[in-house]
Amino acid sequence: MNKSDNSSKTGGDADAALLKLRQSLGRFATGVTVVTCQGSAGPCGITANSFSSVSLEPPLVLWNIAKVSNSLQAYLDAEYFAINVLSARQESLSAHFALSDHTVFDGVDFETSDKGVPILPDTVACFECRTYQIHDCGDHYIIVGEVETHRFDDNKPLLFVDGQYTAIADSAD
Repeated sequence: MNKSDNSSKTGGDADAALLKLRQSLGRFATGVTVVTCQGSAGPCGITANSFSSVSLEPPLVLWNIAKVSNSLQAYLDAEYFAINVLSARQESLSAHFALSDHTVFDGVDFETSDKGVPILPDTVACFECRTYQIHDCGDHYIIVGEVETHRFDDNKPLLFVDGQYTAIADSAD
């Protein structure tokens, strides 16, 4: 393992150390999601790549939200939310929901589930969840949801690595 120039040293400049940590974490490729809920002022959506499965019995998933998010209170108060896993064709949707603007649903197509949660069309998967637990952890909250309904299709997912979007390449058949 080569740690020479890219390892963080104890006692160095705190901002530089955080940047190096962020760069190290960015080496892990993730899928890209938009987490949606119904807030008191209308539908909310936020881009997140901190999604993970937790358990099959009961069916639990988690995601993280920064404590500085403009939409934080809506998600902390939400009984239900949806994790929409974006397809490789939805990079612009990811960028759109990464904005810190409470009008992010302006011009965006969505359906409303029977639980009142905004559901985005054409995603590779969607998990509609009931909030199960919320954990205060560092500069984020970890929100655990119990999956009540889900669906998927065969489209390729949008991926994020090293600060850039990418997709799974077609295999040579």
